[in-house]
Amino acid sequence: MSDLPKLVILLPTKNEEEGISEVFDRIPKGEIAEMGYSIHVVVADGKSQDRTREIAEKMGAKVVLQNGATGKGNGVREALEVIFQEEDNDDQTLLIMLDADATYSPEDLPRFIDFLAENEVVWGSRMRGNIAKKAMSRTNRLGNWLLSTFASLVFLRRTSDLCTGYWGFRLNTLENLNLTAEGFNLEADIFASVVKSKVKTKEIPIDYAHREGESNLKWYKDGPRILLMTISHRFK
Repeated sequence: MSDLPKLVILLPTKNEEEGISEVFDRIPKGEIAEMGYSIHVVVADGKSQDRTREIAEKMGAKVVLQNGATGKGNGVREALEVIFQEEDNDDQTLLIMLDADATYSPEDLPRFIDFLAENEVVWGSRMRGNIAKKAMSRTNRLGNWLLSTFASLVFLRRTSDLCTGYWGFRLNTLENLNLTAEGFNLEADIFASVVKSKVKTKEIPIDYAHREGESNLKWYKDGPRILLMTISHRFK
């Protein structure tokens, strides 16, 4: 067992065989080791029907297969329950979550680690970084702007990218969040829970690239669910 503090990299997946190998390969392992962290990759797999789990296991990840109801939120919460029970966690353990479709840059992991030295939660904003041409549709960009503006107003805490999938936490802070999201409303659930917990946070610019494989998100279903999650947190 390593004496170094742990960095848990959590990758939610569902049929991501086209992107997950690239994400693994691009993790800056040497740089993270020089920063004093041991890397533990955990894949929260939402019942993939392709080779996602096989690839992840071959690359050394711990795979947590979603057993309960479908949905990203459910899968991530199941994986977190497993992670929280690991005996080698301590108050220096960090967890960074990013999607496994190669849209987010694993090269940004050291930046998240740096900002977590002075903050308890860090999230990446695609709106403040560089978005590759046609990587995000106009519909998704407009919807995200509307949802982010609404969340910023009702919680009096600025976020320019409510729907970002790139989050960093001190693990003991994450354990204290009461997350309930079932699907793609997970990120709204996280943001609202973080703001209500009054922990120190930081939003940083990140880049966003074209995804590998097809998206599981459907704006006409998931947009209203994200809005409802934001409203329910504000008034409960």
